[in-house]
Amino acid sequence: MTAQGDSFAVHRTPGAEWLRGMVRYYERPMLDHALVIDYYQGSDFINFGYWTPTTASQREACENLMEKLLAFIPEKKGTILDVACGKGATTRHLLRHYPASDVTAVNISTKQLAASRVNAPGCGLALMDAVRLGFAAGSFDNLICVEAAFHFRTRADFLAEACRVLKPGGRLVLSDVMASRWGARMNPRMGEQNYVKDLDAYRDLYARAGFRDVEIVDATEECWTRFYDHLWRWRRERFRAGQSIRRTYYGRCLHNLAAKAGLRQYILVAATRG
Repeated sequence: MTAQGDSFAVHRTPGAEWLRGMVRYYERPMLDHALVIDYYQGSDFINFGYWTPTTASQREACENLMEKLLAFIPEKKGTILDVACGKGATTRHLLRHYPASDVTAVNISTKQLAASRVNAPGCGLALMDAVRLGFAAGSFDNLICVEAAFHFRTRADFLAEACRVLKPGGRLVLSDVMASRWGARMNPRMGEQNYVKDLDAYRDLYARAGFRDVEIVDATEECWTRFYDHLWRWRRERFRAGQSIRRTYYGRCLHNLAAKAGLRQYILVAATRG
């Protein structure tokens, strides 16, 4: 599957304006913001990553996160769908384990999919909303979603679609963010419709969607806390070196503090389609 044209069918779906806003919000830092590109070392990743005591860079942390998630899939065989693939760095990483002919990636941005085509040549690409996957039931053996499910409207709808497009016994692996109630109310890109009060309620979402054997790993320290600490140091070093103006530096620090207050847990999840 390939993306065609310059606009997404989201213009004809419910919640179109919200989806267009999401695309606008992410495309500037992902495609045009030199500091973001520099921080991620031109890797085209854009997530928190998984930080160990020896992790040296944001790119390495993002690669670590992919390996942590893929460890939930013991046998790397069959087809795999990458949902919300961004610029294709996650899809590119899948090629370390899967042939391109077995990899499909979807996103709601034509520009990001264009970058994905460069990063992951030969993979199937489709312009698609995660809660309205245009694939037949039982199309994939595995599905991966890196740090995006909390954006979907809704996460529960996405899980139902993920279950539908997976084959019986297929594996879903993802990283996800659980917002505080304050964060869910204040951040329109999360939204109260995705708020869950605790991990038991979160686990129930998967059971209701048709998944079993749900495994949840709290990786808040390794993913969010260490990412935040590293980004803070990186910004401070650039500011001290005269590479960031005072207003921008303090503005981004305040933004990060607000984001930190709104995030309750960062989790890694694996589940099996019943």
